[in-house]
Amino acid sequence: MPDPSGDDGTDLIGRQGEVDLLDSLLDRIPGRGGALLVRGAPGIGKSALLQRTRRRADTLGVLTLATSGVESEAELAFAGLHQLLRPLIERRDRLPDPQRHALEAAFGIGAEVQPDPFRLAVGAFQLVSDAADSSPLVLIVDDAHSLDRPSLGVLAFIACRLESEPVALVAALRSGFQTALEDAGLPVLDLDRLSPRASAELLDREAPDLHPIVRARVLAESAGNPLALVELARTLPATERLDPAPTTLTARLERAFASRLSDLAEKSRLTLLAAALDGRASLQEILRSAALLHPGGLTGAALDPAREAGLVEVLGGEVHFRHPLVRSAVRQAAPPAQVVEMYGALAQVVSDPERRLWHRAMSAVGEDEEIAAALEDHARIARGRGAITVAGAALERAAALTADPGRRGERLMAAAEVAYELGLVEVVRRLLRQAEPLDLGSRDAARRAWLQEMITGNVWVETGATRTFVTIARQLHAGDDVDLALRSLVPIAHRCWWTRTRDTTRQYLVDAATGMGMAEDDPRVLAITALAHPEVAGHTVLRRVSRLRLHDLGDPESAMYVGIAAEKAGDFALGARFLSRAVEGLRDQVRLGSLTQALVHHAWVAAHTGDWDAAAAATAEAAGMARGTDQPQYGLTGELVGALIAALRGTEGDLEPLLAEPERTLLAMKGGPLLATAHLARGAAALGDGRHDDAFRHLWPVFDATDQAFHRFMRWSAVVDLVESGVGSDQAAGLGDVIAGLEAIARRSRSSFHVAEITCARPLLASAGDAEALFTEALAQDLTGLPFLRARTEFSFGRWLRRRRRSADSRTPLRSAIVLFDALGASGWSRRARQELRATGERIGRRVPDLRDRLTAQELQIAQLAVDGLS
Repeated sequence: MPDPSGDDGTDLIGRQGEVDLLDSLLDRIPGRGGALLVRGAPGIGKSALLQRTRRRADTLGVLTLATSGVESEAELAFAGLHQLLRPLIERRDRLPDPQRHALEAAFGIGAEVQPDPFRLAVGAFQLVSDAADSSPLVLIVDDAHSLDRPSLGVLAFIACRLESEPVALVAALRSGFQTALEDAGLPVLDLDRLSPRASAELLDREAPDLHPIVRARVLAESAGNPLALVELARTLPATERLDPAPTTLTARLERAFASRLSDLAEKSRLTLLAAALDGRASLQEILRSAALLHPGGLTGAALDPAREAGLVEVLGGEVHFRHPLVRSAVRQAAPPAQVVEMYGALAQVVSDPERRLWHRAMSAVGEDEEIAAALEDHARIARGRGAITVAGAALERAAALTADPGRRGERLMAAAEVAYELGLVEVVRRLLRQAEPLDLGSRDAARRAWLQEMITGNVWVETGATRTFVTIARQLHAGDDVDLALRSLVPIAHRCWWTRTRDTTRQYLVDAATGMGMAEDDPRVLAITALAHPEVAGHTVLRRVSRLRLHDLGDPESAMYVGIAAEKAGDFALGARFLSRAVEGLRDQVRLGSLTQALVHHAWVAAHTGDWDAAAAATAEAAGMARGTDQPQYGLTGELVGALIAALRGTEGDLEPLLAEPERTLLAMKGGPLLATAHLARGAAALGDGRHDDAFRHLWPVFDATDQAFHRFMRWSAVVDLVESGVGSDQAAGLGDVIAGLEAIARRSRSSFHVAEITCARPLLASAGDAEALFTEALAQDLTGLPFLRARTEFSFGRWLRRRRRSADSRTPLRSAIVLFDALGASGWSRRARQELRATGERIGRRVPDLRDRLTAQELQIAQLAVDGLS
């Protein structure tokens, strides 16, 4: 496929149909020619298509002549035609005298002053046709709407007569202009905005490292315009503010989107400014606001010139800009003092309290405690309804309007907390710098200390971090901020789960959380307890989680905490329900900091419950989002869990490209236990291929307390893997102490997951006389929430039976394993199970490649129930 890219900063991603249409026009010459008009809004990709056409013509060895409309030459007759035909001027002597004289007069090189229009058009057409006799010809006209009218008339004459000539004419012009080319009835290719998918593809290629919030804003404000996508991605500030400040346009975007503003009268520009500053304002509100700044008064006719210029449209009493960046262009073109005055006018006119408050805040000059206090109240209400970004903007503006240093510091800290939730780390840093010289109270000083710890990342490596965070939490609790006091302990609880932390430290953290005076089923208390001490407190946590209902948790962050608690306590199916709801809610509220974490947890539970598509999608999203929210550990974990999913599926021939970079980064960060996921992934890949020696070598470090990759909790997800690889590589004798230790933990923790892993591992180590009973016991468990573990156990039982020459008995568990492996998409395991089944003398059809994609989560569960013998 040809390279669909442009040289003007736009791109032809999502334009393959248009590219193909233009290519077909070129491909049919020298047999016959034709003309095509490419029409679209500014920056939509017209010039890129023309440039692509020119490169294609060069590839075909076709001669290209080009001209471009220039506004400064629009009044110079035949300026555009002269630019186009200048390379052919020397051929004019071959023309009949009347046509030659007309051409010379038009170009100012002959004795005649006034060219005959018809003879000129015939002469130009003849000149082009004669040149095409030597080589096919492509005529390219860019910005045709800015060409002089006489040139457009001649080009229309030529375009209508190319069907039998080896000549193609392609002209690009801006929507909203009527030219002689369109009047001639030529075919038109109207360029629409890029689709959301094509826009995202272009943006991710041009600016792959954009902060997620900036990325969403660029996509929204560019509205499918490729020039805007590219330009805004290069220049839009990296989330410097919480409030939706007007987009600052580059010079190119200004020319594209504001080219017609200067021609409008003052009253029209005022109405546009009112509409630009309040996107929800009605036509009457816009006119009344603008009238306050225009002494002569205004009527609805004030917007007519803007509507005729294609800047806005009026529908049902509402004003809509034709493109979001026209709104930005209007705001940018207005003098700053006029913008402030218009905000004040809007504050007098609009009736909606929320909008009126914001207009008052934006029109205020200097401090204003009344407005600041109202904004703070509004932020509290907005947060309660989940409008986190609105709350953040209100708090930041409130801080700016606050005169009292103590109150200002309090509001800055509240805004910084919201910015942290939204993943806007640079905004947090800026707000903390603003608060640094202020005399903060003890509570706000603690808030600032906690945020400082979080944005530096020291929580993962700092010695004594647990004591530091508990001290901050107690200061917050003493200041009556129990909510933040508990939330501030969650990050250190994550550290307890991921690192080698002493049991006394774990219990110290649990005691601090439970000592805050909150209910025992508080979501934050549950998450902290399960993260810090899952093997001791997991059973208690699950008992409390089981009493909670999703609909009782109005805040998605609370759902995330409950999901984490269930996951770490060993109930992945329950954790998946809460975490999937949390992901939806956090995404809706743009709380990207928490969303990044929720996605990683959701991926982990989905890996265990068999929803590997959801797990893969969550890891990819989390890895990208972690870069923008400055949470490298979560991003690296997401990448490694993604590699584990690929290993379980057996779809990657080589996992190293997925593991190498995150592994190098973790080694540099001295994040030893975080490496456990990489070991699990390599072990899973090797085991799926039947390479038991390699699998054991990769898995053993996760269980070896002397190795840096040892992980006290993640090893539970690979107990069966370790035992199977140990047995297959004749290293089972060295596993006795490890399994005995794990069995003791499982008895104490009473975790269904721990018990399931141990119970499914036992028959692999058992003697021939005990194994069958242990397999039966393992398969009698409720493994509905652990389909891969069930499939693996069915497979192992079938293999064991076949090796004892009980082929008929082995077929049932092997068939069941194949059904589940296929449903999960575990291709390597499915192949192995089919080989075992064939060895029994029975054949089974080849797996349909997209079978996993056809099954919903509910259908997968039904398949599992069928395997269990249920109807």
